Amino acid sequence: MPRIVDHDQRRAELTEAVWSLIREQGLAGVTIRNLSQRSGWSSGAIRHYLPNREAILAFAAGQIGERARQRIHAVPVTGDQVQDFLNCLEVTLPLDGEGRVWLEVWLVFVGAAVSDQDFADAEGVLYRDLNAVFVEALGQFDRRGWLPAHTPGAAATEIHALLDGLSVHLLLHQITREQARVTLRAAVSRMVVGPAASP
Repeated sequence: MPRIVDHDQRRAELTEAVWSLIREQGLAGVTIRNLSQRSGWSSGAIRHYLPNREAILAFAAGQIGERARQRIHAVPVTGDQVQDFLNCLEVTLPLDGEGRVWLEVWLVFVGAAVSDQDFADAEGVLYRDLNAVFVEALGQFDRRGWLPAHTPGAAATEIHALLDGLSVHLLLHQITREQARVTLRAAVSRMVVGPAASP
């Protein structure tokens, strides 16, 4: 009987191996040979999934967005819509070990995107995906009268910019996790007035 291959598990293994190379050696350290050594896979097994270096880097960039989506969807729903929104925003920050890993990789790709359009396109996909999540949530607040001074799109842009800035500051150890949380909560409280404004 043929062995059943868990492709999701294989993908997760490759993600962790590629990301560890990027965090330690930057994008220049990502080669099929290095990935083979890091993952314990043969070069042929890697090429079965990712045939060349460009495919490996595209995969690594795409997995950043996938990890963000997984973390957001795993946030428990409390019934307090503003608090639930804040909780979703917080899991996109490097406030724990897992969050720090994928955001360190994100920062490497952001740096590369300045001069490489392919990486800029990959970062753009992540930005658009997250922005769409923010716009949808803020649109619900707007329909309830909880977003009096912003359109959902403008509010999403402002929050997204704040998240990016806080992420960089955290990764560079310039602020504490608590400072990041307080700053984010203050920004959302100024923007979203909450149930008291509901008609």
